[in-house]
Amino acid sequence: MSSFSTTSSETFSYAHARKIASKVASDLLRFHGFYGRPSLVNIDEYEEELVELLKHDAIDHVTYGFKKNGEWVTAVKYHAVSGALISDDLPGRLRAGASVDGAHFTSFLSYSSSWWNRSESDKERIRGLLPFRRSTGEEPGVKDGYWAQDLNYAAGGRGLSRSSIRQW
Repeated sequence: MSSFSTTSSETFSYAHARKIASKVASDLLRFHGFYGRPSLVNIDEYEEELVELLKHDAIDHVTYGFKKNGEWVTAVKYHAVSGALISDDLPGRLRAGASVDGAHFTSFLSYSSSWWNRSESDKERIRGLLPFRRSTGEEPGVKDGYWAQDLNYAAGGRGLSRSSIRQW
């Protein structure tokens, strides 16, 4: 009788980050199809930002959606996760038909502890790779609903766990 074991390790790469970010971009394209926003240029910029932040392990969570009176009307939130237990789902299953009259499309990003532990020069180097600069602010609440985890996007042992707003 014989036995064997194998081990595998994979370094998280730009290709992994791009695979994950492309699924987020697909979700944003659905918003564009439903509501006409965000613009295609903005979607490309959000995707590029996410690729860099994922690659540098700099993101805790990011939310994209429509905000009105300081609250999310409809949105998707992505929390960074690591480990082999996360599934890799297909993008989609976003709610259409939300009332976005008077709402504007925006995003909110929270950096990871890994980001805050970096030197200022390293953070500035990474910021220089991003397509735009973010400002500081408060994370919006949810108008008439709650967050429900629904999908995961993963590659190379890391990923994003997606939540979307469900109505009460």
